[in-house]
Amino acid sequence: MIDVVPLTPELLRAIVPQNQQRLPVEYAEALAAPKGNAYAALVDGQPVAAAGVVELWTGRAHAWALIGEGAGPHMLHITRATRSFLDRLPCRRVEMAVDAAFPQAIRWACMLGFTCETPEPMRRYTPDGRDAYLFARIHP
Repeated sequence: MIDVVPLTPELLRAIVPQNQQRLPVEYAEALAAPKGNAYAALVDGQPVAAAGVVELWTGRAHAWALIGEGAGPHMLHITRATRSFLDRLPCRRVEMAVDAAFPQAIRWACMLGFTCETPEPMRRYTPDGRDAYLFARIHP
């Protein structure tokens, strides 16, 4: 069973990310900083994933997710919880940058209802210089 709880810095630091999601700790913590807009998925009390949004301005937000190595068996529940969270956001546009070399993340973005808006990847977009696509989820 998965519990979804508000994200704390301690929970974020306890997630062992997939190889494709190794981020500088400062970057991940900056994304998680806004209160009330980030959550962790716990399995037996251990965090396996975190996700949230950073509001850029009224009606527009940037979504992010950090999926841990042990999240695989729980991805259906994590996906459903994330979709539910996104559906409740009062934003007309939610964007997400997705690593161009991470096909599983691209597939997950599509499962969450995002559409790729960049036919070519944005070059050297990530903190460590990887290319990324821009995905958006538009609310009517």
